[in-house]
This record gives sequence, structure tokens and C-alpha cells, in this order.
Amino acid sequence: MKRRGFIFTLDAILALLLVTMFVVSISQINTSAQVYSTYMRSQSKYVAEDTLTMFRTLPLRELVPPEKLEEWISDGTLNTTLVTPDMSPIDIVATYWATAPVFPEANLKHKAEVIMGYVLNNTLTDYNYELMINNYTSPYLRKTGANYSTASDVTPATLILSGYAYNQTPRGYMARAFLNKLGSKENTYTARGGYIYARTDNQDDAVIIKYIIPADAIPKDAEIQEITWFLEPAWVGSNYEVYLNGQLIWSGYVDNNEKLVDTDPSGGLELIENFKPGETNVFEVRVYKSGYDGGEDGAQYIKIKYTTSIPSTLKFNDRFYFEDVTAKHGITAWKYLFIPGKLNALSIQIAVGNVSAQTPVSLSFMFNEEIPIPLSAPCQYNATTMTKVCYWDNTTIATALENAGYNYTHISSRYTTIIVRAGDENTEYVPNIHLIGNESFVYADYTPGVLLTSYTIDITEPITLPNLDWSRYITISFDVPQGVTPLWVKFQFPWLYYTNYGQPDQSIRIDNPLIDPTYIYQHPPNPFIYALARIGYTRNSYDYEYHPLPNAIAPGINTLTISLGEGYYLQPSNGDGELTYVIQGFAGYGNVFPELLRSGCSGYNITYYWTGDSSPHYVTAGDAPYCDVTAQDLLDGMERYAVDDAIIRLFRNLGGDGTQTNPILIKLPPTVNIVFVSMGNIPGLFEPITITLRIWRED
Repeated sequence: MKRRGFIFTLDAILALLLVTMFVVSISQINTSAQVYSTYMRSQSKYVAEDTLTMFRTLPLRELVPPEKLEEWISDGTLNTTLVTPDMSPIDIVATYWATAPVFPEANLKHKAEVIMGYVLNNTLTDYNYELMINNYTSPYLRKTGANYSTASDVTPATLILSGYAYNQTPRGYMARAFLNKLGSKENTYTARGGYIYARTDNQDDAVIIKYIIPADAIPKDAEIQEITWFLEPAWVGSNYEVYLNGQLIWSGYVDNNEKLVDTDPSGGLELIENFKPGETNVFEVRVYKSGYDGGEDGAQYIKIKYTTSIPSTLKFNDRFYFEDVTAKHGITAWKYLFIPGKLNALSIQIAVGNVSAQTPVSLSFMFNEEIPIPLSAPCQYNATTMTKVCYWDNTTIATALENAGYNYTHISSRYTTIIVRAGDENTEYVPNIHLIGNESFVYADYTPGVLLTSYTIDITEPITLPNLDWSRYITISFDVPQGVTPLWVKFQFPWLYYTNYGQPDQSIRIDNPLIDPTYIYQHPPNPFIYALARIGYTRNSYDYEYHPLPNAIAPGINTLTISLGEGYYLQPSNGDGELTYVIQGFAGYGNVFPELLRSGCSGYNITYYWTGDSSPHYVTAGDAPYCDVTAQDLLDGMERYAVDDAIIRLFRNLGGDGTQTNPILIKLPPTVNIVFVSMGNIPGLFEPITITLRIWRED
């Protein structure tokens, strides 16, 4: 039989010396019994837990450069008689701790400090931290200059490690598993445009907007299944030309909006043919309406649905670029900025080409009114390139918002609106004025509240919106799979606002199994949202009074309700919604079981199901002779067999148990993808070792 999937390997028990050694296994992760009410504590809790889990699961060689490993092996920090770089840092530390009394001259506790201190310092770069092992700590185990006793918000997470003495009576087997490769996952990438416009007297004045998809946004191995390009002009009744990578895709008259959909890789609109995965792709529109403004109104988006074998395609970017815009007259660009976490600092740079030193460039934030942000320093002008670069630093932005009654909490974990004006709207620029997209960006320092590892698998999937035309009351429901960590949801709508109605009431309410119905936005008293083109919030967010709201997104059915007053309408039928969550492709050591795997088997040929189709799929575990089993068989056997237990626990981390009624969320590849590490002859419980990690940020 051709090897199709799992490969099963056994670790020998460390028995190189006739000493009592401890092999450790995780029994639980406990957070402090204290209930933290602030958002930052909620975010830090996840980081602390994820960090300990990563240190318990990932091999040391994946966390430390090869040259550092060679140095440690050479100087004895890594005592290869006792440990190997394939063990996790916490396995190594616990082994050193347990055997230190036997080899006092080896100074094993100090070596454990050196190893743990190195990985802590390189992982928690944005946090202060202190690690305690059985209530012991040292300068190696805390960040230089850090003192948790003086901090106001300290979040601990604890691992209780159960030690097993090698020379006691054998009791059974246990196993762990991790995923390092995929066969396929379905994913979606969406580029969402801002409200961008400039005066267009005739077709020669068309506003050119480029939506640039960076090369690392979609993996090179991606197979594009569908591209949807939704157009909505700044003024109804506009003329369009649309291009992808310089190739004309479509042209025509757009009244309210137009949706271009391509699912044919060898025909249709030729969007799929002209898109190049793993490279920079440029989607371009040229829009005009004679005698009015040309541009797009913030409801436009480009959605790319694809499959890939790359587990982690998610990046927490700290630069959010503006669209690249060229126009005959001055440009106005509203950027809808989504901060996926707690915002700590913000700065903005805007570069404008084909202008003079005197050409006006301004920045403001939009709440119920515009809040202008003064320049931090005079703009820089290059007379040779006719380029003007303006910069607003964090202090300037934070002070201006504070003076207007706002702070960074008001724009954390949700959308906010930033308005840039480049040039005068009634001035004709020759050559055309140019908002330079790749040099104009928002830089945001924020805390996302989730730690990404090499075993993190991210999935973005569409949320079905109700098929309603212009509406003032909208209810949206979406299901978050069990066993995943939701990150955020985003929604985008065509919007219609009759200004003669003043400022109509607006409210957004959410509900899920872990919270009561809660308003996350309500006007009044919240500021009126002029262009309600976007709605978005994170797993841990804020209510409308800006109180922390943990579990704003939770496994199970989530509901979003939008209510609008007379004069304001959204169009869900042409809207877009998506959910982003992560799953962890590993399962740590489980309990001790009487048997390793089924009698007569060296491996399994497993039948399982995934959500991408209804057909059975197959993957092998171990070596021949294989026994044919189904995911249901493994589910039934997980109380007796260590391997069955490890596979099912891994499947559950992948969103299901692999059965037809509860499929996993990803497809496993027809190549080696899961490594099992088992331990046999496991003896009874001996003495636990407790490891506690405290983390905090500066006040």
C-alpha cells in the first residue's frame, strides 16, 4: 500500500543512566482563580496559556536557531545523555529539574534556566514576564528590569506536570501527535476598499484606484476557486473600466452596483487566469461620472476563494496601506481601519506625488464629526520627484483624540474611519495628483491576544447574509465550530443615507451561548456613523459603553442584529461577511492507557471525513501491517488505546472527530503529515512539578 498520511514513530524511554528520571506529561492548564475584568488581562491570559502550551509542545529545535543548539551541545548546556533538541523546552527543564539531585556537579538547574530564559526572551518580546518552577525563579527566568510586584495587571497561567519514575512498575502507554502539513484547506482572502472620490468633469478625468494584493497574501501553491469583484461607485450611474494586472476584464455603466464573479479557470471573465498566487496582484478600476465625483463608496470588495496546503496563512500586520489613487483633481480617501486587538500606539504616513510643496495634505478621524489631526512636523518635499510626505506620530494622534474626548479604547477591536485629503478638490493637477499607496500607511502597535505557532491553522470562511434589499432592520446568524478559537468577524454593506433626516438612530447588538444580548454600538449615545459600510469585532471586544466584553464571539450560534432609524439603509443582498478562526494542529500527551494500539497492528489505515465534501478519505498511521479502522472505531477505542486517543484528540483540535456526522475542518494530505510520539512502560504517578508563567505589560 502506498503511504498516504500519518507516520507513526516511537520514542524510547530515557534510560541511558541507572538513575531515577522523570518523564513529564501535561495534566492541566489552570489560570489564576482570580477573575480579571479588564480587556488587557483577558488578552494576556490567552498569550500566557498559548506560550506555555507552545513550550510544552514544540521541539526546542523549532524555537532556537541551529547555531545556538550547536553552542549548547558543545558547552554542555544541552546534556544529550539526558535530553535532545527534539524535546520541548518544558520537557527538558522538567527532566533537568527531576535529575538535578542525582547529578549535583552537572549544575542542571542552571542549564534549565539558560534554556528557558532564551526562549522566553525571544518569544515574549512585547511583554514583561516571570517564570516559576516549583516556586523557584531567578534573573534568567524574568525579563531584565521587570518586577511583577509593582505591576497593576499581572496574568498567570500554570502547567501542572505529572512526573513518572522510570524504575517503577510499568502501567501502560501514552502518546502525543502534531500536524506539520496539510493536504488542503479552503480559505478566503478579501480586499475591502475605502470611500474614495475626486471630481470628474468628463471621461478624461477618470479616477484610477488600484487595490494591491501583496505577494504574501495568498500562498504560491494556492488553487483559485472563485474571484468575486463587487463594484459600487461613489455616485450612482458611473462608468467603469476594470483591470487585473494590466489586463482589461470588464467595462460598462454601473447604476447602483455590479458584481463580477469568475469560477471558470479557463474562461468567463478571466479573473482566475490573470491572478498569480504568490505574487503581487493589482486590481484596478477607472471610474468617472461627468460633472460629478468619480470613485467608489466603501462597499466595494474583492474576494478570492482558494485552497492551499499551507497551514498558517494568517499574519498580524502592523502596516495597513491606503489604496493607490490617481486623479485629475484633489483626492479624498476614507480608510476603514480594523484593529484586531488592543491598540497601544498609532502613527500615519501619507505620500502624495505630482504636487508642489504648498499642496494641502490633511488627516482626520471621523466619529460623529471629523477630528482634525495636526502635523507632528512639517511635511518633507522632494522637488525632483514632486513628492510630498507627511507624518503624524503617536503622541500627536493620541493627544488630538484625547482633546476631543476619545482614546485608543474607542478604536480597538473594531473599525474606525480615517480621512485623508490630498490636494484641493477644485484644482486641476497636471500631471495627475497621485496618492502613493505603497508609501501611505497606518502603523499600528496592538495586542492581538492569540499566539501563532507553526501548528496554528487559520481559516476564514464566508458568513451568509440575508437576501434583503435596502433595509433598516437586519439579523445575521453564523455558527462558530466547536474546538476552534474565533478571532474576528467582518461585515461590509452598501449603504444609503438621506442627510435631510439628520442623524438617525443606529444600534448593533450581539448574542451567543456565552453572553447575554449586548449592544456593541448604540447611537445615541455613541457617535453617529456617517458611512456604516463596515462592522467588525474581535472575540474579546467592548460593549457600547466601552466596557470589556470577553467572548463577543463564541462557539455555537452567534447572532448580530442591526437596527437603523428612518433615513438610513443597508443592503445585505449585496453585502459580505466573513469569520476568521484558528485551530491548533497538535495534541499533547494524554492519559495512560493499558495498550498502545490494537493487537496485530503496527499502524492504522483510517477512514475519515472533512467538511470540504461528503466522500470518505483515507490516511495511514504507523507502518505495515495496517489495520483498517474508521474514525468511529478510534472514537470507540480511545478509552483503551493510547494511539486511538491521540488521533481523536488531534481530530477534535481540527474541529471534529473525523466521523461522517462530525467531520474535521481540513483535509489531510496524501503524504506524511502527523508525527506521533509515544511513551511505553509508563509507571505510576510520582511527584508533580508546577510551572507558572506570569506576564504583564508596562502601565
